[in-house]
Amino acid sequence: MPSVKEIYKYLDEKFPYCMQENYDNSGIMVDCGRNVTKVVVSLDITNAVVDYAASVEAELIVSHHPVIFRPIKSISCDSPVYRLIANEISAISAHTNYDIANGGVNDQLASKLNLQLVKPVFKMSECSVNGVLRENYIGRMGVISEELTPSEFAEFVANRFGKKNGIEYVDGRKKVKTVAVGGGACGEFVFECKKYGIDAFVTGEAKHHEMIYAAENGITLIAAGHYATENVALEKLASTLAEGFEDLTVEVTRLDDPLKSV
Repeated sequence: MPSVKEIYKYLDEKFPYCMQENYDNSGIMVDCGRNVTKVVVSLDITNAVVDYAASVEAELIVSHHPVIFRPIKSISCDSPVYRLIANEISAISAHTNYDIANGGVNDQLASKLNLQLVKPVFKMSECSVNGVLRENYIGRMGVISEELTPSEFAEFVANRFGKKNGIEYVDGRKKVKTVAVGGGACGEFVFECKKYGIDAFVTGEAKHHEMIYAAENGITLIAAGHYATENVALEKLASTLAEGFEDLTVEVTRLDDPLKSV
């Protein structure tokens, strides 16, 4: 049975933690000192996720979003951190390092949208992995099989994510062929799309000024939902863990998207 630190070390080999952004807090969130036989993988660590992990006797939750993102000054009895400790459940997050890493969130997102000729885009930083200096790119870009109008492409994206009520998008007023993706809150990278010849940018959420820029610069900007654009990568995270430890039971638990449409 591996320890929490051994599982963290394995994840560090697959999705190096040195790649995480300076503002991030990926890594071991809580270590209760128990060896691990069962892992629950989740996008977030909420009270419901902790309660579920306790009900299936999991010793560890591996999440994408950190349960401790900013310094906390107090812990209340109704907080996920308290419940983790009370139930002796450890927690590891793989956040921006998993966004950036090969095979991570944005590679999974590119695959979900059937992008071809995929390559990294939107350089973030540099770090040394096994003594080799590497450049870190958070986004991916590629091409779709046939040109689509902005509305057709938006409909395609909505269908791929099962969004029955559609999605928000800015019409770039030209056909879409070259597409970039950046899951979650990556709207800021729309400002880099023009120099790469990107026709459409798919992200989770975008701010008003980012939408205005897209409209004025002929870029179709699609806000497909933070949850939807990152939830696609949980199976890969779970299968990676299962491949690394034969005696480990790994399962994905999925919360409903908290954002509803009418």
